[in-house]
Amino acid sequence: MRLSGWMFLISLLFVFGSEHDIAAAPISPQGIGLSADKVLALRPESGAVSRSQAARNQDVVSVLDFCSVLLVNGSNDNTACYQNAINAVCAGKSNASPYRSGGELYVPALAIVLSQVNIPCNGVHIHNAGNGNVNSGRLDYRGTVYISTPNNSGVMFKYSSSSSDYGTGFTFDHAGIDASNMVEGGTVFDISWTQHSTIRDVSLLNPYNIFKEEGGAANLVEDMVVLGMRGTGFEFWGDASRCGSNNPTVSLAACNKRADLLRLNRINMNSAAGHKARCIYWHDFAQSLDLSETVCESAAIGIQVSCDKSMGNNGEACPAFGRFYDPEFEDCNLCMDISDAQDLEIHAGYVLGQGVASKNVVRIYSTNFGTSATSSSKGSYAEAFRWIGGRFGNSGGSVMSVGVSEFILSGGQYFNSSLADTSTSMRHPTIDVTPAGSMTTPTRGIISDNILCVASGQQPLGIHQGGILLEEGVKNVHVHDNDTSMCMDGVIDKSIEKNEKYKNILHNN
Repeated sequence: MRLSGWMFLISLLFVFGSEHDIAAAPISPQGIGLSADKVLALRPESGAVSRSQAARNQDVVSVLDFCSVLLVNGSNDNTACYQNAINAVCAGKSNASPYRSGGELYVPALAIVLSQVNIPCNGVHIHNAGNGNVNSGRLDYRGTVYISTPNNSGVMFKYSSSSSDYGTGFTFDHAGIDASNMVEGGTVFDISWTQHSTIRDVSLLNPYNIFKEEGGAANLVEDMVVLGMRGTGFEFWGDASRCGSNNPTVSLAACNKRADLLRLNRINMNSAAGHKARCIYWHDFAQSLDLSETVCESAAIGIQVSCDKSMGNNGEACPAFGRFYDPEFEDCNLCMDISDAQDLEIHAGYVLGQGVASKNVVRIYSTNFGTSATSSSKGSYAEAFRWIGGRFGNSGGSVMSVGVSEFILSGGQYFNSSLADTSTSMRHPTIDVTPAGSMTTPTRGIISDNILCVASGQQPLGIHQGGILLEEGVKNVHVHDNDTSMCMDGVIDKSIEKNEKYKNILHNN
C-alpha cells in the first residue's frame, strides 16, 4: 500500500523526532533517563582544557610507569626510579599558570626497596595500596611494602623544605615499612618545616627513628603500629635561640623556628628488647603536642620533655600546651620524664613502670626554667601540670615525683611503689612532692580523690609503701579526700614553713 506524499512526510518527521528525542535524553547506567538540566551538567563548559593522553595520565602517576624491577632479591635498589616518579608528580609549575604543584603518586601492592627519596614540592600524596603484613618477612609481604636498603642511616621519605619556606600538604597513607636494614641514625619520615601534612595507616617493623619534625605546624600522624623500635619514635622540636629576648628584633610570635601543633592519634609503639628506645622526644620551642590513645610499651623512656638554656625567654619558649588523652605507657624504665614544660594536661591513662628498674614512673621537675612566682617576680613560664584520673604503678621508689610550682593530681589510682625497698625504714611515698633535683620548690598544688598503695590485691608481700609526702619547703598544697588506708604511712607533711599564711592543708584523708 502506497503512502500519499503528505503522509510520507509526516512519517519521516515522526521517525526523525523519535530518534532525536532518544539522542537528547541519554540513559544512565541504571537505565533511568536524564533530564535536560542533567544533560547540560554533563557537558564540558565552553573552552575547557583539551589535554593529551600523557597529560591525563599525570592526574595519577604510578610508580610502575618508572620502575621496572620491583622483586625483592636482596640486591635491588629502586630509589632512583622512585625518585623519578616523585619528580614527575612535581613537574608542574608552581609560579605560573596553571599553578600546578604536586599531585598523586600511586604505589600498587608490591615490595619496593628504598634508601632515601626527597619530596621537592608541595601537595604530594603518596597513595599506597594497603597496609599489609610486614611482620612475617619477605615471603609474606602484603599490600604495599617499603624495604630499607642495607646499612641505611638516611631518611627514607624527606620533605625538602626549609625554615624560610614552610611546605604544605604532604600525605602518605596505607603502607607497610620494613626498616630492619636501617642502622643507627636512620629515620623513616622527616617532614621538618611543613604544615598541614598527614601520615596515616602505616605499619613499621624494626625502625630506628620513625618521625622527625623541626618547625612546621598543624601536622597529623594517626593509625600507626610499630614493632621492634630501636631509637626514637617521634621527635618534635623548634628553636628560639635567635628570637625574643635572645634577639629583640624578632618576636617569639614571629619566630620562624617555632614548631606548633603536632597531633599523634592512635599510635601503638612497641620497643625492641632491652628497653633502649624512646617513644616521644618533645623539646625546646615546640608548642601544642596532642596525644590521643597513644601506646608505648617496653621503652627506656616513654616521653621525654625538655628545654635547653639557649631557648631563653624565661621558659616561655619551652614546650607548652600539651594535651594527652588516655595514654598507655607500660613496662618502661621511666614512662614520663618531663622538665621545663608549660601548661601540660593529661586525662586518664594507664602508666606502669618496670618494677625495681624504675626509680619513678612519672617525674615532673624543672631544670633550666623553674623560678617560682613571688610578689616581686613573675617567675618562670615553665610551670603548671595537671593529671586528671589515670592508673599508675610499679616503681622501685615513688610512683609519682612532682617538683614544679603548680600542679593538680586528682582522681587517680597509685600502687606498687617502693619495690626496690625490702626494709621497713625507707617507705618511699607513692606520691612524692619534692624540690629535690628541681629548680622549683612546689608552692601551690592540689592532691585529691586518689586511691593509693594497693590495687586489686596486687601488693607484693613485704613491701612497705608510704602514701603522700610533702617534703621540706613545700607550701600551699591542699591534700584532701585521698584513700591511704592500705599505705604504711598516710599523708606526711615535712615542710618547715612557719608562716601560717602559707601552710599546707590536709583533711579527710
